[in-house]
Amino acid sequence: MKKVELLAPAGHKDALIGAINAGANAVYLAGKRFGARAYANNFSDEELIETIEYAHIRGVRVFVAINTLVFDDEVRELIDYADFLVKHHVDALIIQDLGMIDLFVKRYPDTEIHVSTQFNTHNLYQVKMLKALGVKRIVLARETSIETIKAIKKEVDIELEVFIHGALCVSYSGNCLMSSMIGGRSGNRGECAQPCRLPYQLYKDNQKIQDTSYLLSTKDLMTIDHIGELIDIGIDSFKIEGRMRKREYVIETVKAYRHAIDHHLEQKSYNSHDDIDRLKRVFNREFTKGFVLDELPRLINNSEFQSHMGVPLGKVVSYQKNRVKILLEEPIRIGDGYRILSKEPYGDIVSRIHYKNDLVNEALPHMTIELDVKEAVEINSLVVKTTDVTIENDDLMYLSENFKCVFIKGKVVARFNEKLMLEISDGTNVIHKVSEDVIEKALQNPTLVDEIDLRFRKLGNTPYAFLTLDIESDENIFIPVKMINQLRRDAIDELTNLRTFKHVEKRILDVTFEPLILDETPQKFMVKVKTQEQYDIAISLAIEDILIEEPLKVPFFRETDRMSQRRIQTNQKKTIDKPTYIHDIGSILLNSHNQDLFGDQFLNVTNIYSAYTLFRLGLKRITLAYEVSKDRMYQFMELFEQKFQVIPPVDLIVYGRPDLMLTKYCPIAKTFKTNPHCHLCEKNQYALEDRLHQKYPLLHDGNCHLRILHSKPIHLFQYLQELKASKISGLRIDLTIEDGNQAKDIIKFYQSYGKEKNNPVKDYTYGRFMK
Repeated sequence: MKKVELLAPAGHKDALIGAINAGANAVYLAGKRFGARAYANNFSDEELIETIEYAHIRGVRVFVAINTLVFDDEVRELIDYADFLVKHHVDALIIQDLGMIDLFVKRYPDTEIHVSTQFNTHNLYQVKMLKALGVKRIVLARETSIETIKAIKKEVDIELEVFIHGALCVSYSGNCLMSSMIGGRSGNRGECAQPCRLPYQLYKDNQKIQDTSYLLSTKDLMTIDHIGELIDIGIDSFKIEGRMRKREYVIETVKAYRHAIDHHLEQKSYNSHDDIDRLKRVFNREFTKGFVLDELPRLINNSEFQSHMGVPLGKVVSYQKNRVKILLEEPIRIGDGYRILSKEPYGDIVSRIHYKNDLVNEALPHMTIELDVKEAVEINSLVVKTTDVTIENDDLMYLSENFKCVFIKGKVVARFNEKLMLEISDGTNVIHKVSEDVIEKALQNPTLVDEIDLRFRKLGNTPYAFLTLDIESDENIFIPVKMINQLRRDAIDELTNLRTFKHVEKRILDVTFEPLILDETPQKFMVKVKTQEQYDIAISLAIEDILIEEPLKVPFFRETDRMSQRRIQTNQKKTIDKPTYIHDIGSILLNSHNQDLFGDQFLNVTNIYSAYTLFRLGLKRITLAYEVSKDRMYQFMELFEQKFQVIPPVDLIVYGRPDLMLTKYCPIAKTFKTNPHCHLCEKNQYALEDRLHQKYPLLHDGNCHLRILHSKPIHLFQYLQELKASKISGLRIDLTIEDGNQAKDIIKFYQSYGKEKNNPVKDYTYGRFMK
């Protein structure tokens, strides 16, 4: 039978216990530092030690997420933290940062390194490169299709992990700067404020064409009816999202997918109806099968609701004096949660149910009941149940720390004048124990087989239970209770020790770095262009280094020109012959023949170790990530030179509208109900407007992925003189929606290092450069 891992989230202790008892094979969680869910409860260092031991006793693996980008001033603390986890037998570390991936693979040879979905691994050559670096598993981007997964499994022997249920990011993971740039809370640092769940309006050439709605809010992923198909293509681990969710969500989701997986592996038919009903009750924003199963992009979104929708409960019949009358279509009980979907939604927990002239504890469908409310609601409003107290009560049994989930086989041999023998096995470990003293003949009350059986089965506050216990015993013998208890305790303690791997020491190695040979280049201005007009303007202003963004093709490609590659590379047969800026490490392997490859900003270089790895793999230059501040930029340059004895060729974007998101979903297609490759975004300039009336331009990448740009450009003109004196070798101007005149004025202004009197940009931001 194929081994399939069901991986559950554990944002707090109850979720951890519930996930294990409901049937998870592994859990993923985070400590108080470096996790991508900084606002979950998470676990202290002491709690992590206890958690790892608790899970291992129960045969469950523990993966700790260190899936944020890391700055240089944090690296020492991160290494100490990772050392601590490895010493306490964590099963795997989940990493986003490329430099830490490369470093940890070498430092922890006995510990699995898993690549986070935040790394945005979506194609074959990325997987091949990560395999070459030595990682054990890759958590694929949620946008990766089933056909791509098949191709990867066919060519690369590596574990693949795929999300099967829970919240979806509308942006490619690791490529979202929206929360960081407009709210100061970085998704790449675990602080996402979820601006995608806020309302927006869609504009076409400055004309509003869509009223306010949740145009970026995704439905929740659910693949339960397709789990057999995903198992059959060879996926190794099935991941449930939800470290911020309640314990009932975790328990019910694990139970449902445990049913689906086991039924498929046992070749039994499976009806998902009841499981889906319970999944809806614990959390849903409507469900989608997701991009993994080729969902149409416009069907990913729920523009009407951005929070838990529950299940329909009934309809408002009347409202009077803080009392609402509801015609039920679903049972309701004291303790249930509900929401009335009026123009201003109202929600509460049921504390009293009025039926006719009585107070009742529950009411059934077709009954008309009354509830106390604190706000006025509208007649005919839909009422939904958002908390089901019956499910909460059902799930209490899964919260016991002594839930019996480890079944062992045992054998007892009790012979006169011999030592009492106990042998137990969990299927992997076999423990053989004998008593210190021999068994004596009974003078009065002999120890019977039933009593031996009863006392050995008393496993108390442990997860163990005997599946079978065979007893061979002489008659007319006496076994002291103390002898049985001691033998049982010793055997269980030894089994626990083996299951928690306390006898195994994992290696932690010092890592050495090979010297680098890097080109030294004088500082220069570089311009990235999206249109032919921008390209012509740059040439007319004597810009030598021009980056030409795909899909733009210029008539004559100069020797000093560079291509700028699309971020999402799905065509794995297309190689690059021109000097090119790339966004994923797979392109290094695919284009190993090309000696002129450079790293663009979405390789997310935030520390010297990521830069070192990229230079070691063959890149000639790198671009610092947008989230590197001025102070950290200078720290980066100084530390790199100190550690590696060479000045790194580094570009800094000093002007440009950052891509806040890159998404496979399209709000334009959603609005017009079109399918992929409709080309509407190429014919007009679309934008999203938020509640603060900031407009975010929408651009395509030439391959039906949508870029959501910042409402304001980054404009670092005030720091140009300071940067001029620095060791940064490339000062880059990124042009996107600027017309010819704007492009000309901006380039000339920067060529003067900001000395031109007229600043051509009036509304701008410093981004995260000054924070």
